[in-house]
Amino acid sequence: MNFIFFWRLAKEKGFDLLVRSLENIVHKTGELPGNFFLFGEGDLQGDLFWKFSGTPFFEDCSRLSGEEILEKMELLGISEEWEDFKIYFFGWQSLSTIRGVLEVSHFSLMPSRFLETFGLAALESLSEGVPVIGFQKGGLIPFIPKDLAVPFSSDDGENIEALSSKIVEVAEKYSSLPALLGEEGSDWDTLSHESRRIADSYTEGRWMRQVREMLPAGTGKILLVSDYTTLLGGIETHVQTIARTLRKHGYEVEIFGWDLPKGKWTRILRLMGLPYSLCNITSTFGIRKKIQPPNPPSQGGNTPDVIWLHSVSRFLGPLVVREVNKSGIFSMVTYHDLWLISPFPSKVESEGMIPKTPSLRSFLDVIYSKNPILYIATCCKYFQVSILRKSLQKIHIHIVPSQFLVPYIRDIGEIPEEKITVLEHFL
Repeated sequence: MNFIFFWRLAKEKGFDLLVRSLENIVHKTGELPGNFFLFGEGDLQGDLFWKFSGTPFFEDCSRLSGEEILEKMELLGISEEWEDFKIYFFGWQSLSTIRGVLEVSHFSLMPSRFLETFGLAALESLSEGVPVIGFQKGGLIPFIPKDLAVPFSSDDGENIEALSSKIVEVAEKYSSLPALLGEEGSDWDTLSHESRRIADSYTEGRWMRQVREMLPAGTGKILLVSDYTTLLGGIETHVQTIARTLRKHGYEVEIFGWDLPKGKWTRILRLMGLPYSLCNITSTFGIRKKIQPPNPPSQGGNTPDVIWLHSVSRFLGPLVVREVNKSGIFSMVTYHDLWLISPFPSKVESEGMIPKTPSLRSFLDVIYSKNPILYIATCCKYFQVSILRKSLQKIHIHIVPSQFLVPYIRDIGEIPEEKITVLEHFL
């Protein structure tokens, strides 16, 4: 039985819960119920090494190349090493390497602690016929079957116990020889076919048809607007994916945002960007040049036909959105995370934590630090979001990646439901 994890090694992704669950299983049984292939990088990598490095249950393979990793999978498949189950840590690897390991995996582990707005990694697993084990909430609801859902609690101890039990239960239930060999008709084969069926509906073609239905007739040029053009995380990566897809289908696409320097100062610059976003004059003048050139399109100008906003609350701010409204150009906005609701979307762990009317108090209550810079930045974020809500009401179409977000954008953002569209991601 092979399990795989390929997310950031971060608390919001539940990596600490996974590590402690594996420790719990070993403590209780003296062994692992299968092999665990762990991919990714992040702050919690040290926790994994601290708990398992030097034990017979762990092998650090992070220095292997993608080709060497796939060769190792082949060797493990025909050797007696499978009898000694281990945690194999591969670090950061390309998606092609991860897909190669997915081919020999039986279950994908996604114990995301925070409320995901979509489950792109889960969808990647399902497309390879690998069912997902995790907390069935938020954007992950469509991707985790009830039999593989882990009950979520606000208590970490309960989550660790629940995840441990589910891993052991699944290993015992599906580790028959026909299941491990992927024989047709086995219980695991049925789950695998259902996983592929779910993934098959999230296609680029379906996504593109929905986008075309939203765009005005004759659209040729689209300006994508996002806080950062640097690939810092899921939002930035997805914006780049959207740009490539639109270009492939004949649209002229440009991305507007800050090319944030990466390095030891990145976090500080992002925090400084929050207060600056309240009066971001440089970006305001920058986008004004993009959307209000001297000559209109009919005279050879280069004004975009559509402006598609993405993340605008971490740096660009209200003045940029106001310029978009003033331009009169058809506009859309995608809510990739819960920035409208919380200063730290990664700390929102359940829908019960979402306030009906976000207040300054609710924003400050999620700070568990004495750092005055965080308090200043959070206050700035609250006032910025309050202004943005009013500005965003003038945007023509509001896009959410999952159905569960609709009532929150409608009620908290005060957006008419007919202006809200569910546009799910694609592979």
